[in-house]
Amino acid sequence: MLKRFSILIIVLISVGGCSRDTPELVLENYLYRLSNTLDLNQPQPYLPKTRVQFPLKRERILKTTEIREGLLDVLKLKRCDLLPLIAERNSSLGKVAKPSTKLLYELNFYHLLTQCRESLRNDSAIDTELLKRVNDIHRVKRDNLPAELWNGVFTAPEMEANFSRSQTALPLVDNSSTQQSIEALQTLVNLTEHNLDQLGRTKPNKDHLNQAFKILHSNRSGPAIISSLELLTYHLDQAASLLEQRNSPNTPLCRNQSPNKTARILENVFYKFYIGEVLPYLAQIDRYASKWLDLNQQLLQNYTALSVSIPQSMETYSTTILSKTAPHGIWLSYQRARDKHTEAWQKTLKNCGMMPTQKD
Repeated sequence: MLKRFSILIIVLISVGGCSRDTPELVLENYLYRLSNTLDLNQPQPYLPKTRVQFPLKRERILKTTEIREGLLDVLKLKRCDLLPLIAERNSSLGKVAKPSTKLLYELNFYHLLTQCRESLRNDSAIDTELLKRVNDIHRVKRDNLPAELWNGVFTAPEMEANFSRSQTALPLVDNSSTQQSIEALQTLVNLTEHNLDQLGRTKPNKDHLNQAFKILHSNRSGPAIISSLELLTYHLDQAASLLEQRNSPNTPLCRNQSPNKTARILENVFYKFYIGEVLPYLAQIDRYASKWLDLNQQLLQNYTALSVSIPQSMETYSTTILSKTAPHGIWLSYQRARDKHTEAWQKTLKNCGMMPTQKD
């Protein structure tokens, strides 16, 4: 019944515009209309809670093994085409490169080194001692790569910006920036789902990866998605409580499924303010948040598949903020409020004989 009711109200979404230009104003107005119609006290204004802080960088960073200088001298062979990369990494700018830049360096280095090793293996005239030393370097780089992939993403300022505690919600009408952020996150998921051998055979797409980090840093959709979920959770829960309070056995809104004047006014609130204004925003946030959370979880699962020991602080943060199954997490709290709200309207409209039908 709940699923059928949800489908019916989606069919009835109004295409009309909304004069209130922020989600906060839309939701506050919705609660005002409900409480005023039901002759109940207006709920307390929404006060955002301070979210759990993203773990400090020192708690997120993973240790890697440095290549000994003597081994690195071997790679100065022109045959491996690594001289430009080594010079870049050892330059003054290279030594202070941001994590995403260092990640690209490591991916390029590993790819070229893999190609070089294969070339040496196929050369019957190659010095076996040289091949052994190149193999040693390759082994160190291969062992390091999962941690380098982690550090390049989860210690990057671009990723940190997506987990700030900003309380600004997504706008009523998204300008495509959120979808761009989701696509950028998908780029990181695609990168980390490759196994180490695949990464060795594949030349990294520098422009694609740089663009993904740039979008994540500039759009910062993560905290806005979380803030929108929290904003909706509070207002939907308060709206449901108002409807439930008015529908208690001692104060029924309607009798014998016969709508009265108050019920007809309430019906207008349902169609004009919930269906017409709140629901389109709710549907947008539901879609974006679900995909964003899924991608973050997939990203973490990819690192687990690469045998990365995810720091405990990140595991705890993920459970609190990113999990779709944690009982007291943001997503399930939102879903409970959404379903409670839908059920409250369903009961109210049914008791007053005003349930929408497909003919409506």
